[in-house]
Amino acid sequence: MSASTSDPRRPDAIVEYRPEVKRIEDDDPDVPGFVSLVFAICGLMIRNRTCLWVGMIFSVESYLNQRASEGGLLGSPAATIIFSLSTLVMNYLPEILAIYSGVRI
Repeated sequence: MSASTSDPRRPDAIVEYRPEVKRIEDDDPDVPGFVSLVFAICGLMIRNRTCLWVGMIFSVESYLNQRASEGGLLGSPAATIIFSLSTLVMNYLPEILAIYSGVRI
């Protein structure tokens, strides 16, 4: 017997591979941006600097992982960086002002 007659594969049953088409709407939401806002708000409310710094790290991660279709600099990831930075400033500002005014906290 030859190799072609003993081949169990059928050429008429071959199905061509087509990769799945992904849409932008099907992608996961911006989880690092949401986590950043949650940590920034919690850190601001309970005055915990660790939460604020974790929120800042997540906001930078959200900014670095944004897609080109999400918008420019004024998009959501940039807003989370500005919000996280402002919460850090609001938390550290009383100590900075106390140092320059000479008052001990």
